Parts: sequence; structure tokens; C-alpha cells
Amino acid sequence: EEEGMSPFGGGGKPKLKITSWNKQLDKYKIETTKATQGRGETRKLQFKLQQSYFKLEQQEVAFKAMSEGTATVTKEGSDEMATKRVWVLTFQTGRNDVSASGVQQLRDEITAVIANADSARDEVVLRLDSPGGTVTGYGLAGAQLLRFRDAGLKFTIVIDQVAASGGYLMACTADRILCSPFAIIGSIGVVQELPIVFERLQKEGITFETTTAGKFKRTLTPFKKPTDEDRAKNKENIEDILNIFKNFVKSSRPSVDIDDVATGDTWLGPRAKDKGLVDDLMTSDALLLSFVKDGCQVFEVGLSKDGGSPLANVFASFASSAASSVAAAFSGGAGSPGIPGAAAAASAWGREPGFAPSAQPLVRETSPPPMARYDGAWDTML
Repeated sequence: EEEGMSPFGGGGKPKLKITSWNKQLDKYKIETTKATQGRGETRKLQFKLQQSYFKLEQQEVAFKAMSEGTATVTKEGSDEMATKRVWVLTFQTGRNDVSASGVQQLRDEITAVIANADSARDEVVLRLDSPGGTVTGYGLAGAQLLRFRDAGLKFTIVIDQVAASGGYLMACTADRILCSPFAIIGSIGVVQELPIVFERLQKEGITFETTTAGKFKRTLTPFKKPTDEDRAKNKENIEDILNIFKNFVKSSRPSVDIDDVATGDTWLGPRAKDKGLVDDLMTSDALLLSFVKDGCQVFEVGLSKDGGSPLANVFASFASSAASSVAAAFSGGAGSPGIPGAAAAASAWGREPGFAPSAQPLVRETSPPPMARYDGAWDTML
């Protein structure tokens, strides 16, 4: 039912897992039959399902042989063997943060699917939920998804809760966009927010000196007094990003009145459909179940991390403990003078969210702390 492989090598690395939706639904069917019709009927059903699995495997082997030219099959036979396959990816909770950090896993999942899918009979579905985030993060996520189009694979995106701003940019890479009736869609716009601490620093007698080469290397930053020229240049940059965003949506959804929808506003599913932002209303579960009922083989593809080797975890724990001690000393400890905010940010910078500090070395794997993110498009949000 599940097959795992590690394309990265070594312990503790992500492993690709492929789970059959069909077999999971068959398990439900077996349990229901056992509860309602008894063991005898359950055994008959299990035998029938095993035969169908064996037949499907034989068909796949024969179809592969035909595709590679090592077997001769009639067109009628090839049509019968070419069972449609649907590859399902996910970009939802745990991946859809502000920096779109889940794209690091998504890109490898996309590679795995493209390397094994057949454009003549396969389709890809992405279950997407995201409110958007940085231009660079979600721009990369969208570029990765465009690889399906380049590979000639039919691509559907289905949204259960939200695809706003950068999330909707990702959705526009699909041939077909579906969403649930109460999903939030749109927010085609750009925003940048920046705390200006220049005056506060002046009161504390702190001067922040920046040396640049290039007139617009620094415009708005937290550490210098903004000028009208700075603001105008920053506004120009944001408008340029918006125009690129609008052109991308328009090229993917030519029927959309782009000036009507590119206002930063959002709409629930039915209104989004009226405006042409989505093609139909449906949940991801309903879509995948419909594929199964149509006789397709549905496979959910995902990377997951294993526990790694015990020895590696010991060294990781030691490194993290040492780093935490240094950070505590830098901050002066709880309730003592120092710079606790900076120490906390430095400590948090190196730890990947979702993992205990004791299991992670202090390495830069995630986004830098907020005060380090004031360089141009880094903090510009879709």
C-alpha cells in the first residue's frame, strides 16, 4: 500500500511515500462489510479485491513493456491497460507559512511525479490552502508548479479553505481551479509593512550607519529617516510587482476582468466563480472520490522525515544545548540586563518550526528574524 524511498540518501532524510486512495477506500468497504454482512461475505470481498489488485499490476507491467517497445499489444488492449492515474500533492497546513517554506518539499514531490507520470493518461491534483506570503517564496512555488504544464501533464488545483494573494498565484498555474463553497479566493494585490525605529534610536543615542553603492540600494529601512523620494521609489517597486502579478493571472485566466479583481479584495467560492477566478465548486475529498468511482488509480504523494540515526540525534542535541547556553549568556539571563529580544530572535532563527530544540542543531534553515528582513522584496507580500 505504501512504498518509501529516500532520493537524498542517508538516515534522517525525507522519504517519498505513495499511498493508494483506492486501497484506503477498500479498507473502509471491508470494515463495513464485516460489520453488516459478517465474516463470510468479508472473505469473499477480500478475495475479489486481491484479484483486482493482481490484475491491475499485470496490466501495468504489460503497459510498461508496450511503452518500452518490448511487447506488442493491439490498440484495443493498450486502451484497456492504460488505467488513468491521478497523482495527489498537498500544500496546506505546515507548508503554507509566510515564506512558503513547504516549497522545499513540494519541488522534490513534483520532480518525483514528473519523472514517473505519463502525460497521455495521468493527471495531477494539488490540494492547496494558503493566504499568501513573500513574493520570492510564493513566486518560486508558482514556478515549480509550472513544471507540470511544461511536462504536458493535466493539472488541477482544488482549494478547501483559502487561496489568497500568493496562494491564488499558485492556483493560476493549473488548467482547472476548483474550490469549496465557502473558500476565500482572490486578494490579488501587494503589501509591504515596515516598522520605522529611526526616531527611537535617535532618542537612545544610537546611530545606524549604512554604506551603499547605487542610488536605490536602500530606500525604506527601519534605521534611517524616510524621504519622499524613498517612499515614491518603494511605491513604484510595489506597483511593478502588482503589474507582473496581474499579467500572470490574466495569462492563466484570460476570461477574467483583471482590473475588476486585482483590487486586493476577496470573495467566497460562488462569487469567485461568477468572476471567473475558479471553474467550479467542489471539495478536494469529493474530487478524489469521483476519480476513484470513475475507475482511476489515485495516489497521494508526500515527503516525510524519519527519525534519523540515534547517534546523529545525540550530536544535534548537544549542539543545540550549547547554542542555547550562548544565547542565554548573550541576553543576560531571565530578568537581567541584556538584549533578550535579539537573543531570542537569533536562537529562533536557526531552528526549524515544528521540531523540538533539543533535536535540532543551530543552523540557518528558516527565514531570518524580522529586523533582518528589510531588504527590498524580502518583506514584500503577495
